Amino acid sequence: MEERRVTIRDIARECGVHFTTVSRALSRHPSIPDATCERIQSKAKEMGYTPDPMLSAISAYRTSIRQRSFQGNIAWVTNYPVEKGWARHEIFRLHFKGARQRADELGYRLEEFWLGDPSMRSTRAAQILQARNIRGLLMCAQPTAGVKLDFDWSRFSCVTFGYTLAYPALHTVAGHTFHAMVKVIEHVRSLGYKRLGFAISSAGDERIYNIWSGAFLTQQQHWPRSERVHMYSPHQLNEKGFLAWVQKYKPDVILAQEQGLISVLEKAGFRVPQDIGFATPSLITDPRKPSGIDENPQQMGAAAVNMLVGMLQRNEMDVPENAHCLLVKGTWCPGTTLRNKAHD
Repeated sequence: MEERRVTIRDIARECGVHFTTVSRALSRHPSIPDATCERIQSKAKEMGYTPDPMLSAISAYRTSIRQRSFQGNIAWVTNYPVEKGWARHEIFRLHFKGARQRADELGYRLEEFWLGDPSMRSTRAAQILQARNIRGLLMCAQPTAGVKLDFDWSRFSCVTFGYTLAYPALHTVAGHTFHAMVKVIEHVRSLGYKRLGFAISSAGDERIYNIWSGAFLTQQQHWPRSERVHMYSPHQLNEKGFLAWVQKYKPDVILAQEQGLISVLEKAGFRVPQDIGFATPSLITDPRKPSGIDENPQQMGAAAVNMLVGMLQRNEMDVPENAHCLLVKGTWCPGTTLRNKAHD
């Protein structure tokens, strides 16, 4: 005979508290003291308690159909040398915009929190966040690749963006960068371009685990040798080196994240797209409307909030044993920097 499921009321009887106290303690509601939360959670684990998935589904449905009330604050945590340094990057601004909109829809307020303050030690930062009853953290992408953060994660649910945070390994939301490069290549070659040149700084490629270069080189192996162009990948892109590479290898289209290279080409006398094409796996706002992939950064921001709120509701805190990565696919935008060479 199947054993009866342990309920919240069973735990309440064992702990000598009301069942609503147990419910709040299991989700670490700020109204319940930490010591009480620890005692109740320990007893729940001892008794073999697991949430009833059907009741959880009903609760989620009821929550979805009623007007959202204020649930609490979520922190947008940044770690740049200057407080607003992250906002110089359009993709991060769009992450924030999408996250804030989705947080509002779910009853949360997204507030900025800067870790870079020279007077802010990691223990102090955690204390301030706890004092504000903030348990959910959205970690903005880091200023450089390979960043390691010393922080007390045990009281927080956390989601980060991209691959720049090397330690600890948190749940993350990122663009599907491999898919983006493959799609760019497919569209470019379908237009009749043969000699595809890829330009990216090694520092920029490192920020995404060299996924773009890996995707490009994998695709390139399937082309005739006459169509393979040596990749241009200095530590930092520079006009002189870039133009020398273009003159040496003579690609008929440039693939690059850095859309400022369009101006470099035009200043050197190239007409885009008449003389040379351009496409990017990561579009940003530009009056010339480059051809390429819109990575849908606002959707990434919304997806990150969905993931984080789910963690808060399930009381999933601290560094996860196995970090998950949610990839958001981009959308192809024809733009104006490619022409149909197949019709020439």
